[in-house]
Amino acid sequence: MEQSKFIKTLQKLSRRQQNQYLDFLRSPYFNKNEDIQKFAELVFAGKVPLDKEKLFKALYPGKPFNARRIPDLMYKSLKLLEEFLSEEKYANQTWERKINLLSYIRENELDDLNTVVQKEIQELSARKTLRDSDYFYEEFLYHSETDKMFLDQARREADQSLQNKVDQLDLFYLAAKLRESCEMMNRKQILTADFEFHLLEDLLDAIANDIDRYKPYPAILIYYQIMIMLRDPEQTSHYFDLKARIDAHIHLFGQEEQRSLYGYLQNYCIKKVNRGRSEFYPELLHIYKHMISDNLMRADNKNLQWDLKNMVSIALRLGEYQWTLDIINIIKDDLPDDSRDNAYTYNLANYYYETKDYKRATKLLQSVEFTDVAYYLGAKSMLLKMYFEQEEEEAFYALVSAFKTYLTRNKLISKATSLTYQNLLKFSRKAFVFKTQLPYQRKASSKKIKALKETVLETKNVMNLNWLVKEIDQIFGD
Repeated sequence: MEQSKFIKTLQKLSRRQQNQYLDFLRSPYFNKNEDIQKFAELVFAGKVPLDKEKLFKALYPGKPFNARRIPDLMYKSLKLLEEFLSEEKYANQTWERKINLLSYIRENELDDLNTVVQKEIQELSARKTLRDSDYFYEEFLYHSETDKMFLDQARREADQSLQNKVDQLDLFYLAAKLRESCEMMNRKQILTADFEFHLLEDLLDAIANDIDRYKPYPAILIYYQIMIMLRDPEQTSHYFDLKARIDAHIHLFGQEEQRSLYGYLQNYCIKKVNRGRSEFYPELLHIYKHMISDNLMRADNKNLQWDLKNMVSIALRLGEYQWTLDIINIIKDDLPDDSRDNAYTYNLANYYYETKDYKRATKLLQSVEFTDVAYYLGAKSMLLKMYFEQEEEEAFYALVSAFKTYLTRNKLISKATSLTYQNLLKFSRKAFVFKTQLPYQRKASSKKIKALKETVLETKNVMNLNWLVKEIDQIFGD
């Protein structure tokens, strides 16, 4: 029974939702079967094991066991649970409820309520702060209903309902089409997907040829600008135009869409820095700071731990040490329970490493068993660099050996990623030999050191490449 859809779904509900579901079952409008109500109360109480015979005995004391009764109650309870969840969702959809009410009034000729409900809808519309594609769709629904009312009238008079309906439909289609086309373009760059962009070229041309018409509608122009940026990434002015539009109009979108819009800016900057465009590091940090100020770095963000990791790395690279320490401690409590220790310890260690407090950084990295592959790789690389820089020979060689074994045995690491770390181990080990030789031996090995640097630069797919090259250069300088 514990594996039934009904039981598993119930267990995922909050205590508030569970209590509301019981209230739902107690309402004769929704449920007239008292056995279903009693069955649900027994399950919630948890005093009777989830066993068919024991539940039957508790529900029907003294009656002979009926093997079909409990499954039947569970099936009916599941159907009512589905209705309850639908009602929960619908209860928060104020606009849709009013539109459906207006439709019901028209269909049942309850004309006395018509003016009242239309006024309520207009007041709701005036209070709306978002101007996303959903806004246009909701306005389209309203004007569709008023147009039907116009057609029902015996008298024909001039009316703007049809024009308003078509105008809102156009705006909704453009905003939604561009938004989803941008997502298709984004996924196409990540996944092996052969999407077809029907009508897109015509729509882009139509907007470009009449751009002033769409300036009042950020939900259209922002996604238009995203598409232009995705199609022509080498022209950085597209990015800055998009950033300006998003900064000016981000408040017109819901939080989920705000995160998505910032995501396009983030992805663009990340691709640029990965190609050596270091001027985009400040841009990337600026985006993260905006997301924090707009309260988008929240606990319900599934990528919060990785956003934190990226923020910390970028901020440390730019020398914003105090801000980094502050943000690590601010976000700590919002991190998921199963990743909090890994994320907090790793990022704090990274802070101490970059501020040259190797003692604290090493102690932190050695105090936690990193269960996530990404944190493990990052932590061991950080230790490797500290042992290298401090010439701790025994610790360095032991780590190289253990790290190499881990890369070989862990099947979760892709071949490409493993290769970059294998190269780091191989080249850092060779450089470490030169670094720890006596001064006169280093000088005698200058040609070999130069050859090592050239090999490293030619290889390219080396983790922590810039750090390794810098360390090799310092061997020359000693």
